[in-house]
Amino acid sequence: MSKILIADDDTVFLNLLITALEEYSDEFTVLGAEDGKEAIDILEDNNISLVVTDIVMPEVDGLALLAHINEHYPAIPCFVMTAYETPDVINRLPKDILHFIKKPFKANKLGNMISNALEKDAPKGALYGISVASFLKMIEMEKKSCLFEVILPDDGKGLFYFKKGILYNAAYESMKGEDAAIAVISKGKAKFRFKKLPKQEIAKRINSSLSELIESADMVNVMDMDEPDELAEPSQDQTELPGIFLFGDNRGRMTVTKITREGLQLKLNVKQNFTIGDELKLEFNLDDLPKSLIKRVVIVKAVDDVNVKAEFMVKEHYDKLGPYLRFHQEK
Repeated sequence: MSKILIADDDTVFLNLLITALEEYSDEFTVLGAEDGKEAIDILEDNNISLVVTDIVMPEVDGLALLAHINEHYPAIPCFVMTAYETPDVINRLPKDILHFIKKPFKANKLGNMISNALEKDAPKGALYGISVASFLKMIEMEKKSCLFEVILPDDGKGLFYFKKGILYNAAYESMKGEDAAIAVISKGKAKFRFKKLPKQEIAKRINSSLSELIESADMVNVMDMDEPDELAEPSQDQTELPGIFLFGDNRGRMTVTKITREGLQLKLNVKQNFTIGDELKLEFNLDDLPKSLIKRVVIVKAVDDVNVKAEFMVKEHYDKLGPYLRFHQEK
């Protein structure tokens, strides 16, 4: 007979569920755990068919439990109980997370969900083989502060830092910030591990929303699938991409007149006292159909009156600038 594991630190609610689900005793038995640590012990000693877990629990919370299941028992489907479910959040979640059960709920609703799931080879609404994007969305939804390690299939590792559910920073290979986040998210499925938060404050390098980063990662995957064997010769037409620069407290308008994978040339509206080695924050719009907004940090390499030559601090372009450079500009 199938064994179902339910993990929730609310002992009263947990016992009510176990008692109510006894009417399904001819289909499955229910084991209860009061936190993630106890749930992990039960998983080791029993052949569990499905896990239902709350997210907010002491010692080992639901996200850590899901990470453990994803690494050691990837075939076990999981349902997630949460108090934070909203239609807007659910609509924005990646498609491999389909079943969040909003607390409170009636036990027969959960019983029917479990019963239906056990009848199918691939349970609809089950959460298993979790993607990076899906797990990050759960961290955001639960407003969790954490340092989150992603172990990729090629043994590469990425780090994400969340503060109260807001993605502050990411690191992967030589990349940091948004480029690192997009690179890791685009890898798809992975193993997960929570690390101890450092004592020192981690700088905020990410300004885009998590949904925007996931969208950019999806575009990277589409471009990888559709990449042609040979690329057309790049256009030599003059580039004119309007935008703004930020340098300390200074802010001004500029136009990107040339752009490559390595860097770009700018024409400023007003001459500035830039020197070689200065770091500028740039925001400019591409001349593609959606007028995509690009944000980059560059290092000044040369200055001639209002003309500035600069180099990208990070030269891997995992957002819309990558496809744009591939098809419209020189390498």
